[in-house]
Amino acid sequence: ISRNRDAAKYDFYHIQFVQGARIGYADITVKGGHILSFLLERPVSKDVKSHEQIKQSAERFIQNAGFTDVVYTEARENQTAWHFVYTRKADDLIVYPDSIQIKVAKDTGEVIGLNAMEYIQKESIPNHRTVPLDINTFFQSNVSVTDVKKIVTNNGHKEPRICYEIIVHRNGAEKYAYRIVIDAESHNIQKVEALT
Repeated sequence: ISRNRDAAKYDFYHIQFVQGARIGYADITVKGGHILSFLLERPVSKDVKSHEQIKQSAERFIQNAGFTDVVYTEARENQTAWHFVYTRKADDLIVYPDSIQIKVAKDTGEVIGLNAMEYIQKESIPNHRTVPLDINTFFQSNVSVTDVKKIVTNNGHKEPRICYEIIVHRNGAEKYAYRIVIDAESHNIQKVEALT
């Protein structure tokens, strides 16, 4: 166990552990005992649990750890684990800078990694005005909108901004979906991302 006082935003304990073939670390704040991050490495078997079982394991962990103000926002996988992202929800806003990443082993459903540093830092909600967006006039007629959310995300200057996150499809090209982030005050497009 060591203590990091100088190089980090939060004073925390860094705990390294070994138990047989399992090795890992955990970073826990001195004030409040909040988990900032942990990672466990261990041998992996060829067994594979279903995606639903693994996601339920992540959901239980989120609830048991007291992260009650987050919603599921993203998942990706590699050969041995699923990586889930849960993001703070404040009123009707999804605050992307306040996300938690959880790594869950495919073979057992065990949570083997967590990064909650962004969540612990708790972003300030911007106070700029939001202007309603008329989707029917903003997009061309060959575009179908499938989802609209209000989010907080950082712009190109690393400033938090309230934006609209819109998922669209081009008509006749259902396999091509796009995530478009539009500033809620200026209606400038901040990001366009192709989804698979």
